[in-house]
Amino acid sequence: MGNKQLYFLGSTSPIGYQTNFFHLINKKNYFTYILKGGPGTGKSTLMNKIASEFDDRNLELFYCSTDISALDAVIINDIKTIIVDGTTPHVFDPIYPAVSQEIVNLGEFWDRDKMSPHKEAIIHCTDENLKCHSRAKRYVRAFASLNSNIYSIAYNYILNDKLDGFINRLVHKLFPKGDKKLRGMEFRHISAFTSKGYLTQPIPDDYKIYTLNDDYFAGSDYFLKSVSDIALDRGLKIILSECAALSNNIYEHMLIPELRIAFISCNFFNKLELDCEKAINFNRFYDKESLSSRKQKIAFDKKACLELANEASSAITTSNGIHNKLEEYYIKSIDFNGLDIITQKIIEDIKKKI
Repeated sequence: MGNKQLYFLGSTSPIGYQTNFFHLINKKNYFTYILKGGPGTGKSTLMNKIASEFDDRNLELFYCSTDISALDAVIINDIKTIIVDGTTPHVFDPIYPAVSQEIVNLGEFWDRDKMSPHKEAIIHCTDENLKCHSRAKRYVRAFASLNSNIYSIAYNYILNDKLDGFINRLVHKLFPKGDKKLRGMEFRHISAFTSKGYLTQPIPDDYKIYTLNDDYFAGSDYFLKSVSDIALDRGLKIILSECAALSNNIYEHMLIPELRIAFISCNFFNKLELDCEKAINFNRFYDKESLSSRKQKIAFDKKACLELANEASSAITTSNGIHNKLEEYYIKSIDFNGLDIITQKIIEDIKKKI
């Protein structure tokens, strides 16, 4: 994958589909093209062509958590340009129309007469798709509730002094002193619930990866929050990824692009096995004796979590299949010559900014 950072645009969460992309659309001095249109109208195709055209630039690619092969957004950072799918479940609209954002209506390229005979089928598929997403949300909510139980139990048994000492030694080794000027933080979804399970996007090849091996979540969350505070105080920009598998605002991963450092959580449900600079085993930062008294409860919750994760992924898989059927109806009615023309126009507009 080289040195492009990949993300998910969002993820199914305990409260439904969740995305942080609203904040990115409002980034200062960036211009956003918001693509509108039904399934199969060429939004992902358009973005793939733009990503290919500007492959040598500073790109961030955002994929769909329902269909992990579909591109949902592209950010070209060095040209300060964003292209994003603005349709359900991630509905985006212009905040400052024409000057900071623009709607690109791909629906103008479909032939309604060709779609009319399929009206009932389209409505049925759309309704069934919504039911699948609701079912996935219910499973994720139950999954998150059990994981939150594990987190709450473990949080009480963190050896704070020992973990604080480790954090201070590590950041002294890794971070420059900085000028105390806050550079800020941004949120992305590095992990998400998908049809293939709970997946984490790959980290660029030139990053040094530190894995946070923690089946209880509390220690790694404490670590990431502490390290993020120190990083900001040292004048570093950070990218944080919150865990969609927990009910609260729990940190799961952190990237520090300037230092090319990544802290990636590994646990019993994401099953990550990464080549890393250092694997940090968080078992040593808990009161093992006290935690062992809750071992049976935690083991039960873990087993139930894995079953619920499978059911959530199954619902997302079914949703993806229905979405593919919907795309078939729309694809047959699309004027792809018109789509190619508007794609080329956007490419030319972006090149004028270079």
